[in-house]
Amino acid sequence: MLFTLTFFNCLETTVIQRFFLPVAPEVDLDASMKERMVVHAGGVIRLIAYVSGQPTPDVTWTRDGAGLPPEAKVESTAISSSLVIKPCARKHLGVYTVTAKNASGEKTKNVTVEVLEEPELLLDANMARDHLAMLGTDITLSAKVKGVPMPTITWKKNDGDVPSHITVAVTASGSKVFIPKCVRADSGNYTITVENAAGKKSATVILPAHPKISTIPMQTRQRCGWPGSGLIAMEAMTGIPLPTAKWISDGKELTSEGRFKIESAETSTTLSIVESQRGDTGEYMLTVSNSAGSKTVALHVTVLDLPGPPVGPINILEVTPDHMMIQWRAPKDDGGTPITNYVVEKKDVKKPWEPWSVVSSSGISTKAKVTRLEKGREYIVRVRAENKIENAVTVEWALPDYDGGSPISGYVIERREMTGKWIRVNKTPVLDLRYRVSGLFEGNSYEFRVFAENVAGISEPSLTSDPVKATRAITKPGPPGNPKLKDWSKSYADICWTKPTRDGGSPILGYVVEAQKSGSAQWDRINKDLIKICAYRVPGLIEGMEYRLRVRATNIVGDSEPRELPEAVLAKDILVPPEVVVDVSCPPVITNVTKDGMTVSWKEPADDGKSPILGYVLEKKETKEMKWNKVNRKPLTERTLEVTGLTEGVEYDFRVTAVNIAGLGKPSEPSASTTAQNPISKSQTSVHMIT
Repeated sequence: MLFTLTFFNCLETTVIQRFFLPVAPEVDLDASMKERMVVHAGGVIRLIAYVSGQPTPDVTWTRDGAGLPPEAKVESTAISSSLVIKPCARKHLGVYTVTAKNASGEKTKNVTVEVLEEPELLLDANMARDHLAMLGTDITLSAKVKGVPMPTITWKKNDGDVPSHITVAVTASGSKVFIPKCVRADSGNYTITVENAAGKKSATVILPAHPKISTIPMQTRQRCGWPGSGLIAMEAMTGIPLPTAKWISDGKELTSEGRFKIESAETSTTLSIVESQRGDTGEYMLTVSNSAGSKTVALHVTVLDLPGPPVGPINILEVTPDHMMIQWRAPKDDGGTPITNYVVEKKDVKKPWEPWSVVSSSGISTKAKVTRLEKGREYIVRVRAENKIENAVTVEWALPDYDGGSPISGYVIERREMTGKWIRVNKTPVLDLRYRVSGLFEGNSYEFRVFAENVAGISEPSLTSDPVKATRAITKPGPPGNPKLKDWSKSYADICWTKPTRDGGSPILGYVVEAQKSGSAQWDRINKDLIKICAYRVPGLIEGMEYRLRVRATNIVGDSEPRELPEAVLAKDILVPPEVVVDVSCPPVITNVTKDGMTVSWKEPADDGKSPILGYVLEKKETKEMKWNKVNRKPLTERTLEVTGLTEGVEYDFRVTAVNIAGLGKPSEPSASTTAQNPISKSQTSVHMIT
């Protein structure tokens, strides 16, 4: 402390003597430090102490009561002293003591420095790849573990606990898992995780299981369908790792294109054939494989159809004045199901207005006798084959108003082609009030009438039905194709799709969109009226809620099976990463330059990407280098940072990137290149150029 002795009179003031009173040293640690400092290996140990006392104390540093490590650098000023070690290692831990000493005494402060090492996980050779083992053998999985402090060790099987029959041992140097007499159920993903205060690491070894296709009885390993309809073959598969599926037909691998679509999930694979054709009939081979092996099964697909025409020409074996014998060959294609009947019809060439008359319509013989011929007339004959896939019409009627005094014993049904001859359909009376009439020609129009029968005989015929055209049944359409999410916000989602490949034989009337909220099993219809185009805006979404969306096509029969969008929709506004204004006149600003540090400052971005700025990432590089390196591990909330640990005499560039909930924006322009060096003292000579 400085004291001054002064005398005063009316004429002058006289200073007699100035002198200092001794003051014992004081040592205060920097506010950023505590009595215990924990750093990660590879980081920086920076100890700062502020010193006072009179006269100015001498400051010394020691570690564990002895000298400092050779990597330690000490810098002192009149009021402070700092110790820096970079990069630090485990060997630099200890108790660091700063001592300030002068004639009036001494003062010390201690800081315990702990250096942590991140866990190190060294896998044995048998854990570096898929581990194959024979059933019934013992398996040992082992790993060596290092780290300070010693990491905790955990094992998981398929993200769950390791079964109780498996032994997990933890030693001072690592850990082992022992699986005795392994079985198929022991296959899976075994993950070891090591963790301490400095970090965490994990590694996984896979015990593969041979792929397996769920057992399906042989009588069900067939699929049948009709032309124009969709065929779906779904098979369940298991294996570790998850197997991949491959479908093969006629020796060629099938791909998901055209009428064929293959969808494989984790535990199943599905082959879909839209608008199936008779030619799709055949053997389809499914092979599933993984690193442990493969498994193949065969699936027979039959597309049922009407039989083809009998093979001609029709041979005339015998001709008489009143009959002839004819013969033909069976169709080349029976439509996928056995021929049940041949229908033989004849027609007088001279009477083209008359309908064809049926000669015979029962039996599977390829010979027939055509009777009731008239001598001298010319006839043409035709034959068609029938199987179970016939064109048919169901005829219904009501009870007669009067039964004639005796109970009705049955009904007789007749049909005819328009204006043609009536032909009895059923051989024995029908007891029901409906009957399915088969054997009709596709595209021809027919009329029907019904007779009632009791013990007295057969009634007069009913009124003739309206004409009915024999066509294949109309079905529901196929599902819409390729649904996509086009745009979305917190209140709506725009989706689109393509027309179904199959309309079910009736024009598509429109589409229905359904939505399912996250956590609910219920699907709700969104649109009241049918959607006429292949696009729709789904309104009324709740912000923050996740939705699944799907679309159905509709024709006169009803709604198709749904086709779901592949991804869920989260109702929120679309965010874009922020952008720091790219303005060469306003890059990050550098101030407070020293030989090992400098202060970097920057402005807020002009565009926050519609979301608040969460922080900033600062990067630096040596001017002569190309690679940028992050300065801060976590986003900075302030727009200024004191960067330390620079190398004296090296020139540096800096740039900054803003962060919001959507991620990192674009980096700013780099700062002006700045050299790490102490500022020039005012006492140094300045040289000026005189012109």
